[in-house]
Amino acid sequence: MKRNIITKSLNRKLTFFLVILVGVSGLFSSCIKDEPAIISTFTQEMMGEYLNDHKPEYSEFYKLLDTTQVLGLVNAYGEYTLFAPDNEAMQTFYTASGKTSLKDFPLDALKKIAYDHLIKGYKISSDKFTDGLMPYLTMSERYVETSSKAVDGAYVYFVNQTSAILKQNILVSNGVIHKINKVLVPSVLTLPQAIAADKRFSIFNEALIQTGLVNKIKLLLDETYDRKKWLYLDVNYHQGSGSKDEVPESRKYGYTAFMESDSTYINVYNIHNVAELKAYAEAHVYHENPADASVTDITDPRNSLNKFIAYHLTDKKLPFIKLIDMYDTDNMIKTYDMYEYIETMNPNTLMEVKKERASGGLDFINKSPETGEAVRIVSTYKDKDATNGVYHEIDKILIYDYRVAGEMSSKRIRIDAAAFFPEFTNNNMRIYDRAVPRSWVYPPGYIKRLTFSEGSYFSYSNAYGGYLDYQSDEIFLLGLYDFELTTPAIPAGTYEVRFSYQPTGARGAAQLYWDHKPCGIPLDLRIEANNPLVGWVKPGSDPDDTFGYENDKMLRNRGYMKGPSTYKDAIERWYGLTIARNSAQSLRRILGTYKFEKSGTHVFTVKAVREGQFMLDFLEFVPVEMLESENVE
Repeated sequence: MKRNIITKSLNRKLTFFLVILVGVSGLFSSCIKDEPAIISTFTQEMMGEYLNDHKPEYSEFYKLLDTTQVLGLVNAYGEYTLFAPDNEAMQTFYTASGKTSLKDFPLDALKKIAYDHLIKGYKISSDKFTDGLMPYLTMSERYVETSSKAVDGAYVYFVNQTSAILKQNILVSNGVIHKINKVLVPSVLTLPQAIAADKRFSIFNEALIQTGLVNKIKLLLDETYDRKKWLYLDVNYHQGSGSKDEVPESRKYGYTAFMESDSTYINVYNIHNVAELKAYAEAHVYHENPADASVTDITDPRNSLNKFIAYHLTDKKLPFIKLIDMYDTDNMIKTYDMYEYIETMNPNTLMEVKKERASGGLDFINKSPETGEAVRIVSTYKDKDATNGVYHEIDKILIYDYRVAGEMSSKRIRIDAAAFFPEFTNNNMRIYDRAVPRSWVYPPGYIKRLTFSEGSYFSYSNAYGGYLDYQSDEIFLLGLYDFELTTPAIPAGTYEVRFSYQPTGARGAAQLYWDHKPCGIPLDLRIEANNPLVGWVKPGSDPDDTFGYENDKMLRNRGYMKGPSTYKDAIERWYGLTIARNSAQSLRRILGTYKFEKSGTHVFTVKAVREGQFMLDFLEFVPVEMLESENVE
């Protein structure tokens, strides 16, 4: 809604300018020196009003927003980030498109252009830019890449590599504007098309086609999903946090490819074509079933080359920041290394990504604790975006061989509940916002590896600083729930299996099942850890048990464990800024010890026996041989 002239006059009088020096954070900090002053404009105007008041710079883009009715959106309350092309950029775009003005474009094309430049729900100032794809989607549901380059002796931010930011951090009352010198035109190629067009990876691409795996990374959108059908679910507020559960806007698919370049194949491994790559795979790929080694049809998932290529693919769209760094929230204790486990398209295999504190590495893939051997992302060739995926170059061959298989089956595997479900990642729900809790509620069938009864209310809360959760997020249910989730593939072995939760008075009681077998008697989720029935004692409070290790043993005898020492709540709201191990509101329940005869998925079932809340933070799988030496992490 337009404001009246008096209000706009007052707003202009309130506008002032502040020059601040901002050091570039995160990945930029190692390569940018003498960062120039950043001029931030603070104004009480709405975003659209600011553009209207600066028509010598933005009149063409303002007309585009007005024509497409997006202007009303950017004049509404909320939080938005806008990359606004100036008039020169718009004119250049018209010429490059063979047009002379906005009138030459169809309305749907103009609306897409507007949406390509607008991020809804987040106010992203330049200190949040990353050297790669940011974890926020535009309204056209595409990621935006930010980077910096030296131009005439000064460092300049760029968007999608080619559009320079001429003026950054123009703060208006409903968000932030960054003025750019080129219209953003995201690629329209799907992931298979983008890989095929990149001649850097011709050997991998040919193997991708010959194995038929290219057909597994083509989906874009589930056309059968109709959000309007499920809007009646959009009613509950999550745990009193003020976060209204949202029904997902859409159900998108996403994929990631980790690829060796032709140069790496040829110069490092003497592999010049698919035939030689096939021979390499036959010599090195691990087969849990030895009979698979004799399968010669490369389109068969049991074949060596098929397994090799499939291990490079996952059904999540993972920009570099979402491999692991996105989950290193303010809640995580920064002295502990982090691990993320990614299920690949090679059946029943995991890929481990490690964030190492000592070295600062964000992307150690399958790092050997014995030799230090690891695959890394090539920093200068990552985050290559497509409509339904992203690809990264890797510096050496990625393979599930005997070494990786052996090491994967001999370590503790802790998997955040959100990592189970590709839908959370592909639809941009698995994201961190320190100050603003957001949550989503899911209709039946939305999540592929989850089923639940009609009376179940299943929701997910994004990572938020106020939660005492691993990676700061959680699964949350209400009512007389009855749900069943399928885990990612776990290597063969004998494991102690646990699940993590916070006990509170609003919880219910539930019978837990592992692979359809009950895990003891029903669990009363209301009983807090310091209740005598559990017996938790805060570490350091007993002079005869300084570190709480004796109490740990007593808890284990009752089927419980303290929370890990690796995370805390980052905002003092419910838990008092307390490390999970030191909080009576953080527990792990030991489900039992299980022998997995072969690698594969498993089923965790929860059935309410008393109505109330249920929450799930993570599951962990600990080889029994580790139990004596396991630390408190």
